[in-house]
Amino acid sequence: MKSNVSLGQTFLAILISFVFIAITTLSVLLGAVILPLVVYYLLNIKHKSNYHFWLIFISFMLPAFLFLSPVVWMWFVVLYILTAVIHHTLSKGHSQELALFYGTFALMLSVVGGLNLLQMTGVINPLADTYMDVRNWYVEQIEGTGALSFAGLDIDVFRMALDQLFIQLPAFITIISFFVMLYTVLMLRLLLQNKELKPWPYLSFKDWAFPRFILYLFFILYIVSLFTSPEDTFGTIISNAYVVVEWAMFLHGLSFAYFFFLEKNMNKVLAILLLIPLAVLRPLTVIIGLMEMVFRFRLSMKLKRK
Repeated sequence: MKSNVSLGQTFLAILISFVFIAITTLSVLLGAVILPLVVYYLLNIKHKSNYHFWLIFISFMLPAFLFLSPVVWMWFVVLYILTAVIHHTLSKGHSQELALFYGTFALMLSVVGGLNLLQMTGVINPLADTYMDVRNWYVEQIEGTGALSFAGLDIDVFRMALDQLFIQLPAFITIISFFVMLYTVLMLRLLLQNKELKPWPYLSFKDWAFPRFILYLFFILYIVSLFTSPEDTFGTIISNAYVVVEWAMFLHGLSFAYFFFLEKNMNKVLAILLLIPLAVLRPLTVIIGLMEMVFRFRLSMKLKRK
């Protein structure tokens, strides 16, 4: 049975949110570390009273619009969107994997949308201008030390590599959002033990398997990327989508490797240790993921087990 939220809990939630935003403004990394704790507190409030949950949102946003910078209320909106999405997955009994999927894209879209809004309102300089300043300064430093000449690299090739990284910025924000969401979900699983709001059904990493349409999407994006330029809008979309799908294939390969080790009765600690070089050798792990999706090794091993 849901209980009411006291006035003290309401003010404490506002205070905790403000502390989280202050820390995140100073260091995004530290903000990501304490994110599960803040989300956990807001989840409890939303589970008890949806009215108080949104009352806290309005109570914070009204003064934030008037007296605080847009960066502050942007982080608060991101926090609330993520909390609402996580609560939805918990209350509807969704799987942990679906929670990761929803949470990743909610976090990514919130951050990208917030950055675009801050650029449109002139709060921050356009990212392209900032990137050009950083790139030019970095190239000057590299040229000054002669590191490229020593390595036998051409300066134009180096610039093109940096440009490609900037073009794929949304893809890398998506990947970072996934790992932030993964950390948040794992921490919430610990915090939600023996609570009214039950955690997601557990699924071991060895059983993580992406649907096969990822394989088709991977090849389609790869072929299309051969005939597009990353400098135009369509090419940028294809380039970012390809990076995200490639990382999905990487996780699929890593999961299958762990499954394979355990199926061969390998010690779990040793199996985890063997995942470290596979995580470092990402191209090899992507190939493993591709081969598994093509030939269905996991399914064959499960059928032999029966």
